[in-house]
Amino acid sequence: MADYYHQAVLRIAEHITTMSNGRLVIEPYAGGSIVPATEELEGVNQGILQMGSACPMYNLGKFPQSALFDMVSGGMTAVQMFMWHTRGNGDELAARMWESKMNVKYIGPQGFLPPEVWAHSNKKIETAADIKGLKMRCSGDGGEILASMGASTVFFPGAELYESMQRGVIDAFEYASPFLNWGMAFHEVAEYMYLSPSRAPTDVAHVWANKDAWAKLTPDLQLIVYDAVATVGWDYFCESIVRDDEALVKYLDYGTKVLPLPETVVSAYLDAAMAFYAKKSAADPFYKEILDAHWEFKALCDRAGIK
Repeated sequence: MADYYHQAVLRIAEHITTMSNGRLVIEPYAGGSIVPATEELEGVNQGILQMGSACPMYNLGKFPQSALFDMVSGGMTAVQMFMWHTRGNGDELAARMWESKMNVKYIGPQGFLPPEVWAHSNKKIETAADIKGLKMRCSGDGGEILASMGASTVFFPGAELYESMQRGVIDAFEYASPFLNWGMAFHEVAEYMYLSPSRAPTDVAHVWANKDAWAKLTPDLQLIVYDAVATVGWDYFCESIVRDDEALVKYLDYGTKVLPLPETVVSAYLDAAMAFYAKKSAADPFYKEILDAHWEFKALCDRAGIK
């Protein structure tokens, strides 16, 4: 399957089934097979799925804080986010959020990715003024920040991006990292690829289990699930780093114009991001608690030279 996100699902399923010696068999399905794509959390909540994963930001409608566990503009890198979840209070805060309204058990991150491509585009981006009126597929807080800069933003699942760019429905989009996007053949429909970690220093999917189904598992099987998600997640990240480098060569050979996002655009975007976060934090104490924890742990990592 072209979508590399699904490969992590397949590997987690295989790990759990094998490590449990068949006592817990996980049957993996592609997004949209059982519940609509991006509705995996609701599927787990209702018990339609016993286990599921998706990007946290897909649930902003119910959880306005969820994008903070996915990516924070100008925020922590993948390595720093891994550490925040395992050695900080990231997992604790995520569990508080997800389990407060849903009949789900939060398991953990499926694996953080390297920085996302800032944008695939068929229009050149040279100044912040070029963002105004840009028809762009965006998700999460980054989408709201770009909208505040004048972008005409829409959201739909990744599977619809190729055709939307091909037909000119959108001018640009953000989605994942270079090698994953190469597998989606986005090089065929986008002339430019702009790189910058400013919008999305990382990306992730969270894993949940239906709380009732989880309660039926013995402690050893629960531990196997935790370990499978963590092990696959770290390997997924390491592989992604290597494959991103290989993919960039393919884009260049294909003829894609691979460019750094101009510093003036980066600066304008981050200014808009800080204003956005300040406004959200002022209106939502839990949002502020999570964001403050994020910046605090990032500062710790930066002081220690952990990038």
